[in-house]
Amino acid sequence: MIQTICHLIASREHGGLEKHVADLSRWQAHHTDAQVAVIAHPRYLPTLDARIQFIPLNTDRSRHHPNLVWRLANLIRQGEYQIVHGHGSKSAQLMAAVQPYTETRQVITRHNVRHPRDKLASAFDARIAISHNTVANSKLDWNIIPNGVELSAPAANAPLLHSLPQDKTRLLVASRLIKARNVDLLIETMPLLPDCRLMVLGDGPEKEPLQQQASALGLDERVAFFSGDSAVANFMEAADLVVIPSTPEGTPYTLIEALLHRTPVIANQTTDTVDYLPEQYLLDELEPHAIAGKISGALLDPQLDSAFAPLYSRAEDQCTLDTMAKATWQVYAQLIA
Repeated sequence: MIQTICHLIASREHGGLEKHVADLSRWQAHHTDAQVAVIAHPRYLPTLDARIQFIPLNTDRSRHHPNLVWRLANLIRQGEYQIVHGHGSKSAQLMAAVQPYTETRQVITRHNVRHPRDKLASAFDARIAISHNTVANSKLDWNIIPNGVELSAPAANAPLLHSLPQDKTRLLVASRLIKARNVDLLIETMPLLPDCRLMVLGDGPEKEPLQQQASALGLDERVAFFSGDSAVANFMEAADLVVIPSTPEGTPYTLIEALLHRTPVIANQTTDTVDYLPEQYLLDELEPHAIAGKISGALLDPQLDSAFAPLYSRAEDQCTLDTMAKATWQVYAQLIA
């Protein structure tokens, strides 16, 4: 019987990996009898469910820092966890470093193609990857468990959204507004799409520069910005097409959310997006004319709905939080057994 689990986050971001841990640990705390803990930097405390035992650790230190390894080993021993589940490269490296000083079973999840490589990954009791492409070059056995999303219902009132005119096709980009998300390229594309409006859903350091860019291009009437606190479900249902121009590591959660809301989506071609979308819906060139061509081609395609129907069904079968969490629990159960 699984009684104690501890997750380890050692990254510096607030992205897909961190959302994955927050969602998975919340599901485990509410749907099992196990005590669930998370060891992470204090900045992640607000993202976690109240039932999670949070154990703060300054993981911003180098993974080679002897004090960090010593403290992590002590925390694991004190918790007497049956399973420690590390997420991402640095977590895996830290877990390998504490193996001589702990006896707990160790599980890692690989979220991107860079690390851990086979030499490191072979040291763990079980390995999970979020897609086949993530471990395409690995010779080890991996449990492939796609990221899962808890589908949210639309909010009863979305007054700002309802105030938007419906005279043009609605495009949606939903992400944290940082340079790596390439929202500026999408705004630069909008003059080439005069029959479209763009909804930008999110917050971040690039929000003001992006608003200034839209104004400079004369797009104030066709590019609208919304707070990231807004209910994403309302925007997914209002959109005719979701566009993901970012260059992420791992599967973009917005991609999964769009498919679960049965909204067509175009995404930048990355290692993981090719697992979810056919070639004609992947951006193979991040340049305004190329982006505009992909968007126009999708919107004018009479077979768009039928092309996405099996993609929606696959997402409903494989990409829910419940499906992901149950598959992860099975990996744990096999270890304990």
